[in-house]
Amino acid sequence: MTAPRPARARAAARRRPLWPWMFLLPALLLFAVFDYYPFLRAVVLSFQATDLFGRPAGWAGLENYTVMLSSGEFWSTFAWTLVFTVASTVVKLVLGLAIAVPLARRLRGTAVLRSAVLIPMAVSTAVGALIFSQILAPSVGPADQLADLVGLGPVGWLTDAGWARVSVLVVDTWAGISFVVLLLLAAIDGVPGDITEAAGLDGCTGLRYIRHMLVPSIAPMLLFLAVPQSVAALREFTVINALTGGGPAGATQTLVVDLYTRAFGDSTNDYSSAAASGMVLAVFIVVLSAVQFALSARKVTYR
Repeated sequence: MTAPRPARARAAARRRPLWPWMFLLPALLLFAVFDYYPFLRAVVLSFQATDLFGRPAGWAGLENYTVMLSSGEFWSTFAWTLVFTVASTVVKLVLGLAIAVPLARRLRGTAVLRSAVLIPMAVSTAVGALIFSQILAPSVGPADQLADLVGLGPVGWLTDAGWARVSVLVVDTWAGISFVVLLLLAAIDGVPGDITEAAGLDGCTGLRYIRHMLVPSIAPMLLFLAVPQSVAALREFTVINALTGGGPAGATQTLVVDLYTRAFGDSTNDYSSAAASGMVLAVFIVVLSAVQFALSARKVTYR
């Protein structure tokens, strides 16, 4: 009489060798040292106080959180972070789709245009942001000089609160659009040809085709891009730090910049408050990602 299958499966599982775990051990150690431990250390630090030198100085409980959440400056930063995240994600997806659709056609010259669109991927974000900071520099920058030639005068791309926010959004879009276009091109190329032919026979062309046929067909890719692009916008630091440093007057300061300022600002060294800000940012990222998945799950069909 043979043993039941569940019993045999359990016996086989107990006899499995441990050597596969040995291959995973180096990666697990790296994650533990550089990801898990720093995160847990930051959680503990967020409930502590710090002295003038940034060293832990006793248990503070929820004081760091209550002080931060009761600050009007924090909520202003939080609001701009939310606006920047939504605007950055939407602009990249819409603009990326507008670029990818014509480039997906096998026409003469599209290969050159595809290569040109991917140039920002070959440029470091820090280098690109520094170049734009010189282009948008007040008075002496080419952008202000061009605006002066057409009669607009000095615009203040980085010194005016409104224009500084627009400038940060534009440079952030430039830095990340190549990745979006690349994946959308792959998704469009993967759309079955019979769908396109059927749409053409039914007279579904132009914007109607994009809205009713193309977008539903590449919805999984759009969702795949929406979540990491949102997280990348929440974590964006290089562009903002290189262009405005969070200014003018905190107009472009996001939670990441606020975290950096609290920890490494001039004579600040408030690592506990920075850790509390980081925990708020982490919760924000998890909640936003969960909401995106929940809202998209009803309308996204994976083949």
